[in-house]
Amino acid sequence: MNFKEIKKYWDDRASTDSTAQSTTQDVYLREIECNVLSERINKYKPRSVADMGCGDGRTTIKLSQKYLSSLFSGYDYSSHMISNANDLISTMSIHNLKFEQQDVCEKLTQYFDLIYTTRCLINLPSWDLQKDAIENIHKALNKNGLYLMIENFIDGHENFNQVRKDFGLPEIGMRDHNNFFNRKELLDFISGYFSVVEEVNISSTYYLVSRVIYSKICSEKNLNIDYFNDHHRYAAGLPFSGEFGPVRLICLKKL
Repeated sequence: MNFKEIKKYWDDRASTDSTAQSTTQDVYLREIECNVLSERINKYKPRSVADMGCGDGRTTIKLSQKYLSSLFSGYDYSSHMISNANDLISTMSIHNLKFEQQDVCEKLTQYFDLIYTTRCLINLPSWDLQKDAIENIHKALNKNGLYLMIENFIDGHENFNQVRKDFGLPEIGMRDHNNFFNRKELLDFISGYFSVVEEVNISSTYYLVSRVIYSKICSEKNLNIDYFNDHHRYAAGLPFSGEFGPVRLICLKKL
C-alpha cells in the first residue's frame, strides 16, 4: 500500500470503529506498551510529552491522567482518529492534554522533552519516509530530549515465526499497511542523531504465549482466536525475555 492508501485505511477504520480495538485488535499488547511508557515517564519526569501517531488517544489519555505535572500532546495524521480522541476527553476533566491533527512526516512546530511512538512509523511505506519522520522527531526534541521508539522489527518477527513453524503453525505475515524496521539499518542511521540509552524486546514473552502456545491450542481444538482470552491477559504481565516478537523499545537520547 502507498502513503495515501495507508492513510485512508486508518481514516476508514476510525470512522467506522471508535472502540478500544480501533487502532489494534490486540488490546493487551497496547497495555504492555502503555506500561513501558509509564515506567520511563516516571523515571525521566519530562515537562512536555508528545505522542506521535496517537490514534484514538487511549494511551495518551491514560498517561496524562497519571502524570499531571507533564503537558501531553497527541498527534495523528488521521482526522477521524483525532476526532475520536477528542470525543473521548470531551466529558473528562483533563487539563494537561490536547489532540491535534499532525503528520509525523511534516515538521513539528513545537518542542518537547520526550516524544514517543507506538507502532506509528511502521505505517510509513518506505525507509526514506521513516528516516524523514525520525529526523522530524529529532528536531522537535529539546536539548538532551528522549525519543521512546516502540516499533516493529523484522528480526524478532522472523524469530517468532520460526518458533510457530517448529510448532506446526503457519507463518504470520506482515500486513499490507506495515513496513517493519531492520534493526541494524535503523541503528546505523540514528547513530548520527541519538545515543541508545536502552533497548528491550517488549513482545517476546507475550508473543510466545499468545502467538505460539495459545495459537497451537486453538489450532488443535478448532477454536477462533480471541484477543481477550486469558492467555493474552496473563501473558501481558510476564517479564520480558528473548527475541521472539516484533515489537521492541529503543530509548534514544538526542545528541
